[in-house]
Amino acid sequence: MTRTTTKVLAGVAVAALAAAGVAAVVNYRLGHKPDPEEHAHLDELDARLNVAEEPRRDIPPGRVGRILDDLQRNQGISVGRLRSWIAGVRHGTLSPEQANLAESDFGALERQADQGGA
Repeated sequence: MTRTTTKVLAGVAVAALAAAGVAAVVNYRLGHKPDPEEHAHLDELDARLNVAEEPRRDIPPGRVGRILDDLQRNQGISVGRLRSWIAGVRHGTLSPEQANLAESDFGALERQADQGGA
């Protein structure tokens, strides 16, 4: 696989995981706990956010890092905020207002990843 293909797939994966985050929040608002598949998607998104949050100095930011940087710069949505929404859905602690924000933030992440970031 080429570097370009790998980078494109990374963005597509984040977009798909963000879409799964939107679905998990919608189901949460309907009173459902994340099913095993949604839980796995939230875990994977959390892991990717964790990696992007702790960049290595010897490696330039990858596509996911650029997507997240753009999201922070253009919409004020931080990695920490996204991770807090994931935790809230997992633990069932989001208020209705927080669930609305979480759905909006995951949707913004999905759109940013679909557009390709920087």
